[in-house]
Amino acid sequence: GAHLRGDGLNHGSAPISTATIPPLEILETAYPVRFTQWALRPDSGGPGTRRGGLGAIYEIELLEEQADVFLFGERGKFPPQGVQGGSPAACNRFQYEQRDGMHSPPLVSKMVGIKIAKGQKVRLETPGGGGYGDPMQRDVEAVARDVWLGFVSAEKARDDYGVALDESGKPNFEATNDLRGGAMTR
Repeated sequence: GAHLRGDGLNHGSAPISTATIPPLEILETAYPVRFTQWALRPDSGGPGTRRGGLGAIYEIELLEEQADVFLFGERGKFPPQGVQGGSPAACNRFQYEQRDGMHSPPLVSKMVGIKIAKGQKVRLETPGGGGYGDPMQRDVEAVARDVWLGFVSAEKARDDYGVALDESGKPNFEATNDLRGGAMTR
């Protein structure tokens, strides 16, 4: 999550955790899978004066004939909370492919008995970290930079941070001042 002095760590693990994420090349060598996506998850960090770190997206295709998939995770129903007026992050999301399309398990954080076939995918979108402080107090230029980097969508910049951007991605200070109730300072 975010903290008093800065934004949260993107795609990070807790510093006292023993959990690490091996490089995808090692995973693809050790298992019959191919990662078709490994990216930061836009809009997953909690809005705040300091933005929560982003979660990740992992999409994995099975190369073997068949596999059993199980899910044991957290934050499927209850997102990481923000502090000091910061907003919560996005929840964990999991989907798996079947012949008729993508499905989400009824128990969003725990599931066993999922079977997938060759060429089918599983998709995990991890939660971000909670925000710190009032999102309407985040620096307008920092929000514009977040949008430019793909961390925050233009819609979320407007809705969560009260920042309007023009077609080129630059802040529209007059519209932003209106969105923020005339409380913006430059």
